[in-house]
Amino acid sequence: MTAGTHVLAAIAVAALFNLPAIPAVAGSILPDVDVKKGLPFPSKRTLFNSHRGITHHVALPIILFLVSLWTKDFVNLQLGIYLLSFTLGYASHLLLDALNPLGIPYTTKYYPRFSLKLMKSGRTGEIFVILLLVSFLIFLVNRGKLGFETLFSGEIIKVIKTLAQEVVG
Repeated sequence: MTAGTHVLAAIAVAALFNLPAIPAVAGSILPDVDVKKGLPFPSKRTLFNSHRGITHHVALPIILFLVSLWTKDFVNLQLGIYLLSFTLGYASHLLLDALNPLGIPYTTKYYPRFSLKLMKSGRTGEIFVILLLVSFLIFLVNRGKLGFETLFSGEIIKVIKTLAQEVVG
């Protein structure tokens, strides 16, 4: 999937769970940090030197989810909510990439991989997914569940308002 599709999915997931969208968008983009060539190692594909390697491993969002729950309960509620939003964005990225023939790793090796083999990136199938996501986002806007408040949580908005008031006067 392309970055735009991942971002749309992250916004949709964040809105669906009433979470701030910015952390979800960040989480949806992070797995592709290895997008160019992977890391500069020998040509044998491993989890650590290839695109859709360790950053796409199915265990990462599970670990992030547990850390976000722990953070929410024992460290800071707002930070835990941001981390949960980030985690759902990350998980949405992996779910979309699992639709692709290359799939995502689920063992300690690059292969085998989990794949539903439904569509290739940038093809008709992805356009269909984009149309579904945009339709869902329009539905959420019409229902009042998606707007400026969704992109930023109340706490972020308070900080922005305070900064704006200090700058203005």
